[in-house]
Amino acid sequence: MSLETDAVAIDFSSAVQGKISLKQPTQAIALVKLSEADINKSFEADLVRKRLEGLTPDGLTEISGGEPVSFTDVEVQLLPDNKVKLLAKASWQDTTVPASLSCTLNIAKRRRVKFENVRFEQDDINPELQDISEKLTLALGEILNEMVDLDRFNLDGVKLRLNRLYTEGKMLLFSGYAQIERVPQTG
Repeated sequence: MSLETDAVAIDFSSAVQGKISLKQPTQAIALVKLSEADINKSFEADLVRKRLEGLTPDGLTEISGGEPVSFTDVEVQLLPDNKVKLLAKASWQDTTVPASLSCTLNIAKRRRVKFENVRFEQDDINPELQDISEKLTLALGEILNEMVDLDRFNLDGVKLRLNRLYTEGKMLLFSGYAQIERVPQTG
């Protein structure tokens, strides 16, 4: 990650008290580079897993007979032109069905990563499972569209925005900025 900021004016009287306060708001421009391996590892993080496990939207429970559905073993492949291929396993009770999609990544409202033009990739799926897999795959695409929203990061006094997103080889690059009104406090 590279970061470039405007001048930062720190209130030193607050630093003496063990806090960091800004005398005036500042802005930062960032370029974040995520490797395909980084992205795949992120799908193992608790924050992400909890958004993919025990799901009960009507579209999923109709497929699973009323049971919550979990998507696990997510694997992302970065492709040229902001395209990605994503494989996962959908499971409930004793049933596991593979899901496979391709889509284009884009930015919406400068704060959300969108998975657009989601297409079911049937070549990766056993023909006997293709009908149910297609339904699960399209549902997964909708779930992914609700996951990456910078406003959810709820950093008090910090507003994050995306300017650009693109794939380059096995890297996903984001450029954006942060408006920092005050340094978020912890605890």
